[in-house]
Amino acid sequence: MQNRSFDHLFGTFAGVDGVRAGVPGYSQKNGKGETVTPRLLQQTTVSDLPHGREEYLRVWNSGGMDRYALHNGDISLGYYDATTPGVDRLWSWAQQYALADRFFTSVMSSAPSNQLFMVAASDNNFPFSVHPFYGPCNTETTTPAPYTFRNLGDQLTEAGISWGWYQEHLWDCANGYIPQQNPFQYFTSTHESPSLRDYSRFLQDLTSGTLPAVSFVQPGPSESTHPSGGSITNGLNWLDGLIRQIQASSVWPGVALIVLWDESGGWWDHVPPPQVDQEGYGMRVPLLVISPHAKRNYVSHVQLDNVSVLKFIQENWGLPPLNSRNQAATGLDDLFAF
Repeated sequence: MQNRSFDHLFGTFAGVDGVRAGVPGYSQKNGKGETVTPRLLQQTTVSDLPHGREEYLRVWNSGGMDRYALHNGDISLGYYDATTPGVDRLWSWAQQYALADRFFTSVMSSAPSNQLFMVAASDNNFPFSVHPFYGPCNTETTTPAPYTFRNLGDQLTEAGISWGWYQEHLWDCANGYIPQQNPFQYFTSTHESPSLRDYSRFLQDLTSGTLPAVSFVQPGPSESTHPSGGSITNGLNWLDGLIRQIQASSVWPGVALIVLWDESGGWWDHVPPPQVDQEGYGMRVPLLVISPHAKRNYVSHVQLDNVSVLKFIQENWGLPPLNSRNQAATGLDDLFAF
């Protein structure tokens, strides 16, 4: 999912480190010098907020978390709760299963950095939004050289473990395909992999019992909760439907469904992200584990990041870490009951 912070979606959820007076950035000065505080949003369709590398650094303010209203506007302190259509369904899943309130983005940046960390624990030390070298739909005139370091797709293929990246509008440049959200397109080894599939294949594979052992699903803008895609209600209702289809399928008894957001999108979050290196962490985003094996009605306070998802997959199939950042990451064990 896309561009929502933890406090923005779960700030008033029971049992979390959420929105309350006295936390960093709770009271901020806006561009008019007025003091503003967090408030419940009534509108479900909002404008996109600034969320590039430099924009994140200035609202972070060296851990002050108090420059959001000044640079991103009063609305950036807004949050939703269970009275918001769509968010009520998201909260219901969190109440039934496991939610992490210490999941940070790996990098204080926008796509593709956190997607790359999720599958390779590296963005090639370039924490900025950039298109892949390989096409299609890479419209930038300056792109990085092809990435040749190893990623999870390489590991799974070599181990004979099936995998798939399912993205809405795959390769359809005119109808919403966003190459920055597909990390495998950046690599020489995987940019033409048959494991890259249009989302229309996902439900077919789910129904036919041919779903790969490891599957990623990337919705398009109108389903991903990205503000530029329209109402958050539409995106969360889409997610609710996807979860229900997986629950009703034959694979459900063995599923670990991990739901996460790629970045906070410029929305306020009060927890200063630990700075583990020159790139990150970035701001908190939600992560849920929905599974017969997940802890029930549980909030995990263990520090995690996108590389935790990679490490969980590697540990499940006995694959080694790819680099030192991968080695140091904490897995998702605290959210599971086994």
